[in-house]
Amino acid sequence: MESKLHDIHHILSQLDHRRGLINFGGIILRTVFGTATVSDIQQIHDTLNELQFQNFDIIHSLSNQVTYVKKRSTTTEINIETIARLSFTVKENIVQSHDKFQQLTRELIWLDITVHAQSELFMTIRQVEFALLRLIEQLDDCLMLYNVLFKAAYL
Repeated sequence: MESKLHDIHHILSQLDHRRGLINFGGIILRTVFGTATVSDIQQIHDTLNELQFQNFDIIHSLSNQVTYVKKRSTTTEINIETIARLSFTVKENIVQSHDKFQQLTRELIWLDITVHAQSELFMTIRQVEFALLRLIEQLDDCLMLYNVLFKAAYL
């Protein structure tokens, strides 16, 4: 765009104040043939100058925006790398936690089986104790009966 504005400046002639002497004739010529007067050329030059200033402002703004976008791009890349590292760490922790959970589950199942087996053993021991206690009572009854019979036989 800047090169086009520069080309237009070269095509347009510089203001020639000598044309101001024939302003009245220029107005008639403009009306009849559409030729430009000094004021028309001045207006075109002013418009071109304004366009050139706006072009410089646009170039400056674009330069600032490109710098801003480059900074954002760098920041985004850093954030992406950080997020990727954090995601990897979280994934590793979840995998380790899952492995520990499975190990704990296996140990709890083994403990349940062991407690159940010990419970059955405890119940069997209690039944044996009860059977022995009944045997002792029956032996005591037998001994008492024997003593009663032995005393009755000797008396």
